Amino acid sequence: MKTTFLKFFTALSVVAILATGCDKKEDETPDNNQNATENYKFTDSYGVLAAIKSISYQNAGGFTIPVEINTAVAVFPQAAGSSTFASAGTVTINGSSLKKYENNSYIYDNLLSPLNFNTVEWNVSGEGDVPVIQKTVARGFPDFSGYSTLPETFSLASGLTISLGNAISNADSVVVVVAGSKNSSIKTVRSGTANVTFTSTELSAIGTGAAGLISVTPYNYQPETISGRKYYFINESNYTKINVNITQ
Repeated sequence: MKTTFLKFFTALSVVAILATGCDKKEDETPDNNQNATENYKFTDSYGVLAAIKSISYQNAGGFTIPVEINTAVAVFPQAAGSSTFASAGTVTINGSSLKKYENNSYIYDNLLSPLNFNTVEWNVSGEGDVPVIQKTVARGFPDFSGYSTLPETFSLASGLTISLGNAISNADSVVVVVAGSKNSSIKTVRSGTANVTFTSTELSAIGTGAAGLISVTPYNYQPETISGRKYYFINESNYTKINVNITQ
């Protein structure tokens, strides 16, 4: 159940992220009050298609086992950078259809038929101003090898530093989220950033408890102009540590 929730939460978060469309610049001193919709920034985009690996870790028989759930999200702004989406007909990834929602976002949510990302091949049938799109993304997925360094507990008063060091590979940017019982704090940094620090002030509103969450999400992107409009193809890997104990 937790894995299912993380998958759908990740997909919906990405839809929200893509809904704002901005200028793809990371803040050097991010605002603690920003939300997840401010982290992918493509003001010139008429479409964003994201393949997402969600990796969580669960304990079984004394061993920590990685559990990978793959999903995909696509949106097609009616105007460049708009948060209103256009219908694009049928959207598939590796031959599997994404479900179209009322706001014209597309999400793959079929748990009975898991996606395999040995390749990433997008096909869009097109509708209205959205053209036919056929794209194989060859760059591969980013990786974060530092999951074991994420803390199981931390205090708000002390703040929190997430060490990225050389643990990130094949990424353009990294989104780091720290969430508590009431709120979350989010920062986006360029790949190659050694550490991401959340001060006690930045964490003051997230809340305490044993159900905290820390996620590290490296992603890469590839823009392509199709029929005179720019589309972005994203490969993202979301690493989430759940049940983090947050104290005052």
